Amino acid sequence: MISKFEATGCLDDRPRSGRPSTRRNAAETVKDEMETVAGSSMHGEVSARAVARRTGIPYTTVWLALRRTLRCYPYKIHRHHELLHGDSMNRRAFVVWAFQKMAEDDDWLSNLLWTDEAHFTLRGSVNTHNCRIWATENPRTVVETPLHDEKVTIWVGFTTSSVIGPFFFEKMRDSGFVTATMTGERYADMLQNRIIPSLADKHLLERTIFMQDGAPPHIARRVKDLLRRSFSDDRVLSRHFHHAWPPMSPDLSPCDYWLWGYLKSQVYRDRPTSLGMLKDNIRLQCLTITPDMLYSAVHNIIPRLQLLLRNDGEHIEHFL
Repeated sequence: MISKFEATGCLDDRPRSGRPSTRRNAAETVKDEMETVAGSSMHGEVSARAVARRTGIPYTTVWLALRRTLRCYPYKIHRHHELLHGDSMNRRAFVVWAFQKMAEDDDWLSNLLWTDEAHFTLRGSVNTHNCRIWATENPRTVVETPLHDEKVTIWVGFTTSSVIGPFFFEKMRDSGFVTATMTGERYADMLQNRIIPSLADKHLLERTIFMQDGAPPHIARRVKDLLRRSFSDDRVLSRHFHHAWPPMSPDLSPCDYWLWGYLKSQVYRDRPTSLGMLKDNIRLQCLTITPDMLYSAVHNIIPRLQLLLRNDGEHIEHFL
């Protein structure tokens, strides 16, 4: 230290020679590129691979710069149906009504039959693992997308204690049964010949509250007549009845927020190679669903309803 003072007249370190830290240089470049890309994207999202392509910096170096130097983390994009004008208000009104029904009748939620249709393909469900946003805080980003894919079309219903189905929309051809599009007539046939008899066999018909979304086949004249005769207007939760299921609300239906994801995580484990094998897998997995699983899935709607009220009817999945 004395010799340094005698030689330079101060105790400060001399400026270092040579190239600055590669990681520090990369981090500065990555930070600048992130700001450029985020400023031109719809949701301010930034992909590590996109930054690597645009800057020529190796992907691993970009990843290290994001994580270790810039302290950014990858967040999934959430895909939800677009809320149209008035949807948020309808969703909020439904939540208020649902809480009122639960307060009046302790069994109301247990008697609800949650129903829906879904398409299963041999390729499996959509993979969103590679869809990430890098940011220092979770941006709570939502991307609104259309509904489903198609191949095998099934209907399933369940309460807190029982599963009804699965039933497949099919038609007979010379080669055997093939997947059929769900129409009002096919849905009415399924209600009359499969769904309603199954509820009667389980001694559930007299107390079931039948819920369905607003898909056009659900409100065909024959369908509505069947539902009124079997359940009455007060025990159907659907368009054209006393109380409608709110549009664009899969985040409130345990079919959407639990059942389909659970089934799709199970039925593709052995990589089915035919539709027959796929249908067998779906039937088998529906049989393995326990009452505890059903109870938990249905009662998970309560915190969702509370969150929707606080969020004034807007999307809630990205807060869960």
